[in-house]
Amino acid sequence: MRITTFGTIVAAIIVIAIICVTGLASALPPVVQPDQPPVVELPPTVTPTPTVTHIRPPVVSVSQLPVFEPPGPSTPTTTTTPTTTTTPVETMTTTATETQAPTVTPTQTRTPAIPPRPTPPAVALPQPQQNSPAGGVPAPSGQVDKMYPAISGNNVIWVSNDSMNRSVSVQLCDIPSGNNSTISTPASVPLAMPRQLAIAGNNAVWSGTNPQTGRVNIYLYDIATARLQQVTKDGPGTPLDPGVSQDYIIWTNLTDGSSDVDLYKIASGTTTPLVTAPSYQMETAIGGNTTAWVDNTTGGDFDIAISPLGGSGGVILSEPGDDLYPDVSSDGQYVAWIKFIENRSAVYLYDVAKGNATRITGESAHPDSVAVDGDLVVYSDLRSGNHDIYMYNITTGTETQVTQDPYDQSYPDVSGGVIVWMGNNTGRWDIYRTSAG
Repeated sequence: MRITTFGTIVAAIIVIAIICVTGLASALPPVVQPDQPPVVELPPTVTPTPTVTHIRPPVVSVSQLPVFEPPGPSTPTTTTTPTTTTTPVETMTTTATETQAPTVTPTQTRTPAIPPRPTPPAVALPQPQQNSPAGGVPAPSGQVDKMYPAISGNNVIWVSNDSMNRSVSVQLCDIPSGNNSTISTPASVPLAMPRQLAIAGNNAVWSGTNPQTGRVNIYLYDIATARLQQVTKDGPGTPLDPGVSQDYIIWTNLTDGSSDVDLYKIASGTTTPLVTAPSYQMETAIGGNTTAWVDNTTGGDFDIAISPLGGSGGVILSEPGDDLYPDVSSDGQYVAWIKFIENRSAVYLYDVAKGNATRITGESAHPDSVAVDGDLVVYSDLRSGNHDIYMYNITTGTETQVTQDPYDQSYPDVSGGVIVWMGNNTGRWDIYRTSAG
């Protein structure tokens, strides 16, 4: 990616920040589009202490690492019949009022494109049918879209976009009880874009805006204590794309012509800059002691950088094509991402301890979002003509199709063997879940 292209990116994200002043609700969430990746994030590579030495990991070609192809000529062994019944995440109790926000056009809430690259075409939303397939739910009475879920243990969070009441909020659902509550406030309206929510244990974080100030900040909600706090301070730059672990929050701080990564230690409330570099780093993720991000230090395209907190041994996996959307398992053992090259894309998996990079899908799958936790990698792709959810078992090396219907399902997440995603089975976006076991 060239610097001139990033000027366009920065301008696009600044437009998004301006839009946050006027509100984020839209009449209908955007069609899941692989050519519109999430906003910018940055690279963690240093010990999180007040005195920081900025160390960049060495650049290593993926071809220098052991790369294991999936079984078969191009794709892993696939089971096309879902093995479990999908269940909508029900709303039983609402304990707060959603944030009011002015109406804006649908294009104002779409995710800005980052690097221009060849990708599979977007699929138009299918028309809702009178009777939804197994796992579907009746059409909701309100004009509410539930989008971009994230899960940790028994807790699921998502962005709720109520176009009828012109409100956008962060919702929290406790799976065992089914109780649902609003955890954002009128001063912490979430950005209605992908990858702006994250959760780990009792820590739920999101990037949002205060309509009174027009500033974008990172917010942390403690589920155990019901305490909400603003993590970032109103200042230069725009913090976006937060990631969270049990102990830390990381995010991208986008400034004019650059982007850097910051780390926040939850226990002490201290923020440390992790990377300050002229190149772009984006799409940060964290799990356990492992951080990952997208980096264009090598110039031309985007690579995956992986580094431990407080130690050495990081690596940038450099090879032709754009590597995007990294996700780190909660224990820090695995990093999953999607490689785009020409008109092909595939899911890759990196074992942090072994240093092995593995391609786990064929290049005809056209995946567009991915998550990893425990023994499972989950992703959505277009191989059947519309977005479906698949899961890959790391131990057995087998792939299973989770959803198989004429509707779109995308942005999956996984925790403890439970998979969640957003699906438009009813004509509106809802959150669904299933157990892999």
